[in-house]
Amino acid sequence: MPLRAVVTDLDNTLYPWVDYIVPSLEAMVASLAATTGLPRIRIVQSLKAVYAQHESNEYPFAIQESDLFQPYERDFASFDALVIKPAQRAFKEARKRFLRPYPGVRAALERIRGRGVNLIALTDAPRNAVELRLKMLELDGLFDAVYALKGYDLPENVDPEIRRRDAAGHYRSAKTRVVELPRSAEKPNPDGLRRVLADFGLAGSEVAYVGDNPKKDMPLAEACGALGVWAEYGTYVSVEYRERLAVISAQAVTRRHVAEESPARWPLAISSFTQVLEILDGARWARPK
Repeated sequence: MPLRAVVTDLDNTLYPWVDYIVPSLEAMVASLAATTGLPRIRIVQSLKAVYAQHESNEYPFAIQESDLFQPYERDFASFDALVIKPAQRAFKEARKRFLRPYPGVRAALERIRGRGVNLIALTDAPRNAVELRLKMLELDGLFDAVYALKGYDLPENVDPEIRRRDAAGHYRSAKTRVVELPRSAEKPNPDGLRRVLADFGLAGSEVAYVGDNPKKDMPLAEACGALGVWAEYGTYVSVEYRERLAVISAQAVTRRHVAEESPARWPLAISSFTQVLEILDGARWARPK
């Protein structure tokens, strides 16, 4: 049966998530250390507690929800101007510098769309962070739909301008339909992919599912009868970056976004996302002996 759709993971499949999140969080922590005078270990521990609660290192309101804010909670406006905004600028500047797709990704996505094949993203990241990343990478208009876990709500203490923009849909993608899934649909639970198949009227055998995590993504494909394509290149994270990530990231978040170093493999592996095109062309492969 010919393939009618490509469903792809995002983090460490279309772009190296670790390569951007580590320097961005480090820049934010450095800013907080400069403005508050607190030791970095104190700042990191406070932020990690919030990241663990929201299951995302990209939760943008972590500073005001952390105990760093407690001594100043009667004057959010000053804390926002003197502490939060400089830290946010530091994070955004680093993100702009380091967030890049893997080589050839955009061209490959465009060619997949050009063949009339459905192109769908399925990720465990919260909807808010996903929409922002895809907009920044200018990839959001290339998908027929994006399926992400439920987004986070605005907290009580937030800049009024952010609240106004959120209400106006400023942070939402205007180019791609984004579907929120319940947290219970986190991979390797196959419910997310089953939802995609139902929404698009697809059989599992008509779908190639691409992902970097052999313990989360590939069992998902197998459970739904899809062709599992292991993005092995997404597992190549240096020891240095893994160690730096461990310092600033909540463990639960790291497990969600980064495949563990493991001997677990998958028969059909690719070294570049562009090889998905070869699979659509009917390239043959054999299980390793």
